[in-house]
Formats: sequence, structure tokens, C-alpha cells
Amino acid sequence: MIYGYIGPGLGVGAIVLLVVIGGLIIFSFGYLLWYKLKNRKSNTK
Repeated sequence: MIYGYIGPGLGVGAIVLLVVIGGLIIFSFGYLLWYKLKNRKSNTK
């Protein structure tokens, strides 16, 4: 019995999960920046 071995399915799932979480973080930062810029443009009118 080798307890340190993780099956290939779990490894792929972990990689996909990391990519999804990273994408959500990047998307949220981008949206916040876009929202602040939009508010600044609307306030200067």
C-alpha cells in the first residue's frame, strides 16, 4: 500500500480548481478596476 500516491483524476481536478480560482481572482480585480474607472468618467461630466 502506497499512501503517498494520488490518482491522476485527483491531480487533474486540483489543477482545474486552481485555474478556476485564479481566473475568478483575476476577473474580480479587473472588474473592480473597470468599475472605478467607469465611476471616475461619469463623475467628471
